[in-house]
Amino acid sequence: MRLKKVMSLVLSGLVATTLVACGSGSKATDAAKKDEGNGKIVLWTLSDDLKSFAEHYKEQNPGKEVEVTVIAPADYVTKVTTALRGKADVPDIIVGEPQMLPNYFEAGFCEDLTKEPYKIEQYKDKIINYAYEAGKDSKGTVRAVSYQVTPGGITYRRDIAKAVWGNDDPAFIGQKFKDVNTITQTAKELSDKGYKIFADTGNLRWFVYGKDPQPWVKDNKLMMTEDRLAYVDAAVKLYQEKLVAFAPEWSPAWYASMAGPIPIDAGGQDLKDIDANAAKTEVFSYALPTWGSLIVRDNAKDNIGKFGVTTGPNSYFAGGTFMAISSFSKNKQAAWDFIKYCTLNEDTAKWWIEKSKGDVVSYIPALEANKDMENQAFGGQKTYAFWLEQAKKVDFSLVTKYDDQVGKFFGQAIESVQKGGVSKEDALKDFYKNVKTVYPEIEVPN
Repeated sequence: MRLKKVMSLVLSGLVATTLVACGSGSKATDAAKKDEGNGKIVLWTLSDDLKSFAEHYKEQNPGKEVEVTVIAPADYVTKVTTALRGKADVPDIIVGEPQMLPNYFEAGFCEDLTKEPYKIEQYKDKIINYAYEAGKDSKGTVRAVSYQVTPGGITYRRDIAKAVWGNDDPAFIGQKFKDVNTITQTAKELSDKGYKIFADTGNLRWFVYGKDPQPWVKDNKLMMTEDRLAYVDAAVKLYQEKLVAFAPEWSPAWYASMAGPIPIDAGGQDLKDIDANAAKTEVFSYALPTWGSLIVRDNAKDNIGKFGVTTGPNSYFAGGTFMAISSFSKNKQAAWDFIKYCTLNEDTAKWWIEKSKGDVVSYIPALEANKDMENQAFGGQKTYAFWLEQAKKVDFSLVTKYDDQVGKFFGQAIESVQKGGVSKEDALKDFYKNVKTVYPEIEVPN
């Protein structure tokens, strides 16, 4: 679920199956049980969420066996690759974030979920579209499915909004974030009142698509849109005019900013190491997906209930846990029964909404059933209705295999301008050159 930074492939561990004696009738019986979906399933994952699912599943299905192993993200890639390239019959189920899935699919690790007995296409209209699309391989075959969706938005402080503009309504604040140029104007208004729009300029990265979204690469052409050129200017302005707090995501100051004032330019330092008399500020907003809003909630302390969530310049998503059946599993029916229970069961979805205290499920009937639920951590806002709307707006066709590397080159170009010494024009030339060097097939601007 809320994996902050996870790399690219998944899963570990060889487990040998036991073959005992010979000619025993119990072997045939065991095999028949497995064929009927009664075999023990082994699942490797990156976080604890699926442990909770497994316990709930076993409570609801006495006699079913699910073994969940949580593997550290740093080790996950190596272990999955080792096990499944060796065609090990465990794990039965693997998980991954969207950017990891193409590697699984290309390696042949994942079952085709459109065929018998899975026939996942019958559930298509009950799954948020982008999550359904993210589970497809390059040929359009569904091979993974998620129990959650992770669209993003702008989580903001209602009390600061009222202090600055006298209005904390999400629709009003959404207009303050309608495009990157407006964001810099909003940042100036906040700064003039002693606040910072973001903890760090990194928040802006989610809005590189803009109001007229285009993929980074389309028809072998780098899509350097007007919105992306404006993005460069906005990122540079926020940095050079010191309109952010300079508290990077995941730093002590970033977490602390959700509860109150923090020192300006704390960087990654521990707060106790910073001069108590250093100038301080309060952070107004955070560009975060659903799971990020839970982080804000859990670190808000006395500010709990003072937050709201609204839209940014474009819809986006980040993360999400997808489940797939290993092509080499000997318990595929049992594995599918568990995956269906986690992802395509309204009762399970309702249980998880309550158990997780805010995770957003991918199963539309459950989202619809909870859309009027008021979130007290967000001033009574109906956040499920908001996330449902945002999830439906996510366009997965914008995702390409080039995104990570092109995005890194773009970020490097912007940073070179932010820190001075390089003009926007020269930085973009370097950006185009880097893209062309790594991807000679891509046409870049002159």
